[in-house]
Amino acid sequence: MKVFNFIFFIFISLISSHFSYAANEWEEHSNKIIILDTNEVKNIVDSKSAILLDVWKKDIKPETLDQKKWMPVQRYSIPGAKWIPNVGLEVLTPELRKYFTETVKHLTKGNKDAKVVCFCRRGYYSKIAAERLVKMGYTNVFLYPGTDLWEDAGNRLIIVKPEIMK
Repeated sequence: MKVFNFIFFIFISLISSHFSYAANEWEEHSNKIIILDTNEVKNIVDSKSAILLDVWKKDIKPETLDQKKWMPVQRYSIPGAKWIPNVGLEVLTPELRKYFTETVKHLTKGNKDAKVVCFCRRGYYSKIAAERLVKMGYTNVFLYPGTDLWEDAGNRLIIVKPEIMK
């Protein structure tokens, strides 16, 4: 019986550690991510000196809703930004993870040293996405709190469409 209890304990430990990793992979803060202020982002926008990644979420049409009645909210973002929605969610599906990695690889042209600035509306999703970029080997990752701060500073936002995986 003791052997069974020991094996059962090991099994439960392995399963729980797997699920806690999936749900909390982003919680540890990387000191490799630099947080930018609005003036720094304004300079990046003006000079086009970095890839701006908007990772704010996108609503998904309910399956039961008629397509004619579906009116998704438009995304207003920082000029020059590339919107790759839902990649800052706490847990990614395999499809979203592939979309994230492939789209970032395309936008950076495979250069893991490219300057990448992640943002969303208030910073929550962008922090998670920035942490993922660091784990993927990107070395020049920045974080900006978001479009709310950008707009509050008197800067304009533009309508963007989601990036399509190449």
